[in-house]
Amino acid sequence: MSVSKAVTHVMVLLLSVVLIACNGDDAASTAQPATTAAPLATATTPAQPTTAPTVAPEPTAVLTQPPAPTAEPTAVPTQPPAPTAEPTAAGPYPLAVTDMLGRPVEIPVAPQRIVTISPAGTEMLYAVGGTAVARDSSSRYPAAVTELPAVGGAYAPSMEAIAAQQPDLILIEALTQARFLQPLGQIGAPVVAVKATNLDEVVAGIMLIGQVVQQEENAATVVSGLQEQLEAAAVEVAEGTTALILISDADRNLYAAKPQSYTGGIAALVGLDNPAAELADSGTFPGFALVSTEQIITMDPTFIFTITPAPPPAPRLSAMLPRIPGFSALKAVQSGQVHELDTVLFVQAPGPRIAEAVAAMAQLVKAAQ
Repeated sequence: MSVSKAVTHVMVLLLSVVLIACNGDDAASTAQPATTAAPLATATTPAQPTTAPTVAPEPTAVLTQPPAPTAEPTAVPTQPPAPTAEPTAAGPYPLAVTDMLGRPVEIPVAPQRIVTISPAGTEMLYAVGGTAVARDSSSRYPAAVTELPAVGGAYAPSMEAIAAQQPDLILIEALTQARFLQPLGQIGAPVVAVKATNLDEVVAGIMLIGQVVQQEENAATVVSGLQEQLEAAAVEVAEGTTALILISDADRNLYAAKPQSYTGGIAALVGLDNPAAELADSGTFPGFALVSTEQIITMDPTFIFTITPAPPPAPRLSAMLPRIPGFSALKAVQSGQVHELDTVLFVQAPGPRIAEAVAAMAQLVKAAQ
């Protein structure tokens, strides 16, 4: 064999080897999809877990069963009203009363959140043993009420402040606060009006509030105590002894208390005659009549009691009265029987302390005899 043939033969052998090697690599590379097919098959197997959660409706069906049991627990809580009904059945509530405006009022439940917007109502409530959650700014007796939030003045209470207290009973004074009935009615709580223009009304108001808050025995005790105090304050008054009770307004007009007023009623309980009894009501004070200086000089009373609504340092009416022309000749001025009365006790807070007011006036009369 020649050298060239040998070389050619060798090259053919090498080429065959290379082709065989290449074919082997191709076979290996073509075999790879088979191995990658396994991961693909493995990747598709998670489809079984995903189908497994879809089988969860059976557990879900188990979870949806509790609504049936919850019907029983719900039925149990709805039963407490039955125990509540027992005290209500044993007690007077719902309670129907007639207030001192002649209005029928129903008290659905025992009052727990009472708002009182007049000193008369406040003092009657506390006298029988009740309590309030709020009061008007003029209510300052007993001392405990000064710690309560104020809901405005007696002549201008705030309806928003009253509603914010979520009251279940509101107490008002009949003569001066009846005009608030409509806005108070929108709050939704029953409103009870009391009146205190004389002793009989004070007694009736105390008994009414005692009934409303179920303190009737305490109310009766308070009334009995009033009668005892009035008897102890009794004083012998000479026949013809007269007393004029004067109050002034911002314009310095003078008004005389008539026997129909709370203040005039106190003088009547003491036994004093009232020279203003026949005058017509006028002005902003119920039961008071406007009087002129000429009328007062003509009346020439034995006693003159004065009331100054403005707080100190405003001058007291008792000190200003003798300076009025013609008044220096009055019997009461000459004898020193012009006396300043406590504004709160005699005007602003009519109610259970009426016996204290009677005793205070009686003491002044007794000291002059």
